[in-house]
Amino acid sequence: MKILIIKLQSIGDVLLISPLFYNLKKYYGDSCILDILVNAGTEKILQTQYLNQIHTLKRNPNKLQRIYDELALLKAIKKEKYDMAIGLTGGERSAFLAFWSGAKIRVGFPPNSFWSKNLYTHKLTPKHQHNLENNLEALRILNIPILSKKVLAPMPQKTTNLNNLPPHFIHLHFFSRLFFKCLDDSFCAKIIDTITQTYHIPCVLTAAKDSRESKKLQNILKLCHSKPLYFDGTLTLPEVSLLNSKALAFVGVDTGIMHLSAANNIPTFAFFGPSVVTIWGPWDNDLDSSAYNKQNGIQQMGKHFVYQEDFDCIPCGRAGCNDTKISDCLLSRLNQQKALSYLLDFLNNIIRHH
Repeated sequence: MKILIIKLQSIGDVLLISPLFYNLKKYYGDSCILDILVNAGTEKILQTQYLNQIHTLKRNPNKLQRIYDELALLKAIKKEKYDMAIGLTGGERSAFLAFWSGAKIRVGFPPNSFWSKNLYTHKLTPKHQHNLENNLEALRILNIPILSKKVLAPMPQKTTNLNNLPPHFIHLHFFSRLFFKCLDDSFCAKIIDTITQTYHIPCVLTAAKDSRESKKLQNILKLCHSKPLYFDGTLTLPEVSLLNSKALAFVGVDTGIMHLSAANNIPTFAFFGPSVVTIWGPWDNDLDSSAYNKQNGIQQMGKHFVYQEDFDCIPCGRAGCNDTKISDCLLSRLNQQKALSYLLDFLNNIIRHH
């Protein structure tokens, strides 16, 4: 059975499809050849243990190069003669690529457009449940048993970039490519100083190779009284994963690195703003069902903890308040004292047991 899985989204979304790999391999056995198609730049988040080949969709700003890349991708997909294609991105591109593959079995979330809504042979309906569970609907519709719901982090790779890490530390990642998910810089600095002063344990910050993230990181560092270690866009995703796997705990916002931390089984404390926790909360690999069942407020799934205010407007699912790209619930209206109190309770339990 030759299978192509398509997920054309960001790193967190790609990470949350990984439970399919083990289950498909277990069901179809040694005859299962599993390939995946993801956006270029997200492939480094994948654990490749169960994967045969990774196709990437490149989005080159040069139009001629982009056309060349996309034609090469179409040729590569057609050449593989897939038996099954699973489209886990709701959109016309994924539906078309599944159809183009020539697979007789095509599973996915159908788009609304007239020409593409019937390209899948097995149509999935999005449900209000955790994103991981929505991905597993592809197995349920085919009556494939779900034996594991573990999210798979990338395999550790040897690197010299992390040689000087302290033996015990807290990993913090305060950045998202969607800046309306971020906290105020001064509060980030307060979190770092509070952890350092309370536990005398170093904080290690990571940021992506991005000018906006770098600017925010440098401002946070200026506002800190303590001197945290930091990696300003100098680590690859596998290196960030390795760093995270050595941490006592993770503190951050609703972002792909939060999902990576949860996949590494590192106790994760996440600040949520407009996002829906029941869909996007950090998944605990030791549990088989989500424990996020409230509209908002404080929620927990196993070892992972979500702090979100309980305002009536949360979660709005929008790009900040009224789509302004500014989330008051993470900035001016965030109850910092309450948030810090919950964070310290979370860390007390971890450090006491360490």
